[in-house]
Amino acid sequence: MGFALRAAIGGFLLMISGTAPLCWALQNQPGNSTIRTTTHLVQFGMIVRDRNGAVRNLTKDDFVVKDRGKIQPINVFSVDVSGTTAQSAQPLPPNTYSDIAGYGTEKPRSVTIVLLDNLNALFGAAPEPYERTPRWLEEHALTNAKQHLMEFLRTMDPSDRIAIYGLTDRLRVLCDFTCNRDQLLAVVGKYDASAMTARGAVEPGSVHVPEMLDPDSAHLGAPIAEAGQELAGFKNQDRAQLTMEAIAAITEHVADIPGRKNLLWLTSNLPFSGEAIARVLARGNVVAYPLDARGLLPRSPVVTMEDANEDDYAMGRVGGLMGADSGPTGIGTMQEMAADTGGHAFVNTNDLTSAIRSAIEDSAVTYTLGFYLPESDVDGKFHKIAVQVKQAGLSVTAPRGYFADKDTDATESETRSAFIAAIRSPLDAAALPLVVRMERQDKAAQNSVEIVGSVGLKSVQVHQEGSFRKGTLDIYTIEQDATGKVLHQGNERLNLKLTEQQYISYLQSGILFHQVLQPQQDTKVLRVLVQDHGSARVGSVIIPFAHVK
Repeated sequence: MGFALRAAIGGFLLMISGTAPLCWALQNQPGNSTIRTTTHLVQFGMIVRDRNGAVRNLTKDDFVVKDRGKIQPINVFSVDVSGTTAQSAQPLPPNTYSDIAGYGTEKPRSVTIVLLDNLNALFGAAPEPYERTPRWLEEHALTNAKQHLMEFLRTMDPSDRIAIYGLTDRLRVLCDFTCNRDQLLAVVGKYDASAMTARGAVEPGSVHVPEMLDPDSAHLGAPIAEAGQELAGFKNQDRAQLTMEAIAAITEHVADIPGRKNLLWLTSNLPFSGEAIARVLARGNVVAYPLDARGLLPRSPVVTMEDANEDDYAMGRVGGLMGADSGPTGIGTMQEMAADTGGHAFVNTNDLTSAIRSAIEDSAVTYTLGFYLPESDVDGKFHKIAVQVKQAGLSVTAPRGYFADKDTDATESETRSAFIAAIRSPLDAAALPLVVRMERQDKAAQNSVEIVGSVGLKSVQVHQEGSFRKGTLDIYTIEQDATGKVLHQGNERLNLKLTEQQYISYLQSGILFHQVLQPQQDTKVLRVLVQDHGSARVGSVIIPFAHVK
């Protein structure tokens, strides 16, 4: 059966029974102080310290904000102190689900996501025959970092709210946000922290075929190395895409949680742009704290050509070290993403426990500042910002800048990519506020399910055309089996054409939609997903079918 979709106009709110909780949730969702750049408003969070730690008694007048050297008036100001501003969850009615922070499952005002990154940890330190010795040994990096994480969890503060995810061939939810120490220790303790990417496949060393072993093959070293580098490029592209999809899914999941979110990323080898990662994280006010799980890396022993024998050549122990970089791959990426988002990169340290504790405790006091950007300055470029505190002896940690993205329609490719990422994600997406009520019923058809949903209009991109505001929403229901295979997909496009009075009204009530469907026999999970066709933003809820009454 198809959708019966209508904008919430006229008497529609009265036509569907029980819609009040949906509208109430949208009207009363927690205040959203998410750091994001819109057409007019730029918001960002930062931390201020003195020699004794976080400073919590500053006012708006204590700050000076510059955008590309120009002083900006501070239009938005707030200070969030852990333990005093967290909002308790407000329960939703039975059979009602939402991606809005503060409803259903408790989601605190300040959160930390720990990502255990198997995908970007390398195994295979031993060189292949005739391959020069790798410079850095990192075989058990993530396993080592896991032990330090458990050491921190044993002494974590009961007020900490932490989620643990794993990244292998896909993003895995090990434990969503909780303060339960025993639960966190149990899931981390059982997690297999083995590296899953072969070093020789993604970071091959140079090849040297010595003449003393095979004079006729010595010239083949260069083309063999070149072919290896080309294949490594494809492998690195694949894992870069998987990594970016995972980061985007995490960002979308926490996008509607107010305030600063910390991403503690236990990783090692990141052969891609830190700026690109930071740009994704900025959409949800997620601050990067990458931790190099390799710690202080020892250089591999090498043998000079003068002292080499045939076994040294055969085992790759001879001469120049692999690669031209002065440090391990990934450190520059970590430092760049941390600087861009206002976090900190922990590299070249073996005190990983203290690094983890520092990252999680870093947002004890967070200041949020914002200013309105003139339309003429929305140029799609990176804007460098500088924040100064008038009081002496204080240090500021803030994002290095932001992208003044224009409010333009997403391309078809961007829209499709965002949709696919949301389907693959094990997490709700929260870029569009969404509330869904789902109930079993046999009125329209036997063993059917009625779905009534409401989408927050304030997050939908609309354009002024004459006296109307226009936008487009794509609404999907996806049925999946226990393995995640899609059994059925229903979708409909909702074209919005609202007068100014209607637009103001629906900012409060949301846009309602309605569907009756007959799930497939093997359906275990129902996803309701709404995508803004203009911006490609997604809101989604993942509903275990067994929970639907």
